[in-house]
Amino acid sequence: MKKSFLLLNVVLVSLLFFNCETEEVVVNETNVVQNKNRIDKKKIAFDLIDLLANTEFSTNIVETLAKDRTPGIKLSKVLKENAALLSDQESYQSLKKIVDKADNQLKSNEIPDIIEIPELWLQKPDHKSVDYADLLISYAPEGDEKSWTKIEAYTLEGETVFLDVKDVPNVPVLVIETKGYETLKAEVDYMNTQLQTAGLQNNRFGSAKMDLSPSSKANAGLETTKLDKIRLNNDEEPWISGAAEVYAITSGIKNTSNEAEVKIIPMYYLNYEGTTYYPNQIMLFWDDYKYQAANIQLFEKDDNYNFKQLVTIIVDGIFQIVGTVSGQPWVNILGQVAGAILQAMPDEWYTNNDDYVDSLYTIQKNKTYTNHVGARGNATVTLSPLFIPNN
Repeated sequence: MKKSFLLLNVVLVSLLFFNCETEEVVVNETNVVQNKNRIDKKKIAFDLIDLLANTEFSTNIVETLAKDRTPGIKLSKVLKENAALLSDQESYQSLKKIVDKADNQLKSNEIPDIIEIPELWLQKPDHKSVDYADLLISYAPEGDEKSWTKIEAYTLEGETVFLDVKDVPNVPVLVIETKGYETLKAEVDYMNTQLQTAGLQNNRFGSAKMDLSPSSKANAGLETTKLDKIRLNNDEEPWISGAAEVYAITSGIKNTSNEAEVKIIPMYYLNYEGTTYYPNQIMLFWDDYKYQAANIQLFEKDDNYNFKQLVTIIVDGIFQIVGTVSGQPWVNILGQVAGAILQAMPDEWYTNNDDYVDSLYTIQKNKTYTNHVGARGNATVTLSPLFIPNN
């Protein structure tokens, strides 16, 4: 999984109980298009090596990344902060063209087929004494991480070296990421928009990232369930993938017609396995649901799948499932919706233990869950009700 919510990079391909062959063909064709248009990380690496010959820039970037507490820093930000030092260099202008193109894709009115936003992060060895003269530049290999046999890296002199996939190197590594933290944020926004267009989500997130306005003026406030604590046993990530990009998919029944309400919620803080986080993050908005129970499912963003296609497949899967069980009690359909989301995923997400993190089924309103273990046994969470009064 990726440094590895919330994306997500975060959900899904292959669908339900049928159409498997058709979907495989579509996914393969999509990946061909993705690979053709993807950012050349090796080009970024050698442009950075040229710029790192500037001692002041080298010091600036190492100090910035060593102190930073986010999963990564946008390359565009790094370039902007060092423009006075480097803007006259060819490598700087080359990198600026790459980041400008990445930023411009998000300004279009059309949803891009793929999203890549170049970022940098620093892998530091465990020992306290770090010699940054030994700094390497690297990036994650393409394809399924289970097939990786080595990681290509470059010295500051431009020489190629190879690193172990599993063992963390004992020298610092400047890692180039194009499908990380910043990409997940953009993908989640687009995925929620697609769910709204499909009629599977209200517009609570439409005007703001966390719109806490109650859905009815008659309400005295907003009833929610928040995530107080979470710990993952395994985020499935090789070291080169850095922090995980985890996202949640929440699902419930929104009306007496048993229609589904689905949201994708990024969990940007949930970076590493074996670490307990205390996010105090709202996960369920009970005004969204007709009944007092909902599901929370956790996924890690998969770089190999097109986020637009994944959402389309989820939407189709939910509509097909709900259509076949419409005469059943709502609580049965609640479980079927969560099942449809899981069955929409690629088979390899299960066989390789990647990308599907865990499921928290039938979480009830006004109930506290302390050290509640997910169905897969990977996530342990504490959830509690939170009432937010109107101003």
